[in-house]
Amino acid sequence: MRNMIRLSVSLLLLGVATVDASASTCQSFFNQCAARCANNAAGHTKAKCTADHCRPKLASCRSSGCWKEGAAYGGGTTCNLKKS
Repeated sequence: MRNMIRLSVSLLLLGVATVDASASTCQSFFNQCAARCANNAAGHTKAKCTADHCRPKLASCRSSGCWKEGAAYGGGTTCNLKKS
């Protein structure tokens, strides 16, 4: 149990996020990103935010299998995602 706690703390310190099975694809992270664009702090339209911010992240995720959150959402990286 102590080793499990140590591992969890280590992962958090490294910025690696864990997700549930419903958010285990690059597409699901893209969908979440696009939904957040409706309330973006920069004041861009949802379409501009999605095109400029979320689409490049989706392309990167489909290549690497990892999604990097923005600083406003903790900056964590989630890997081993399905690239679909």
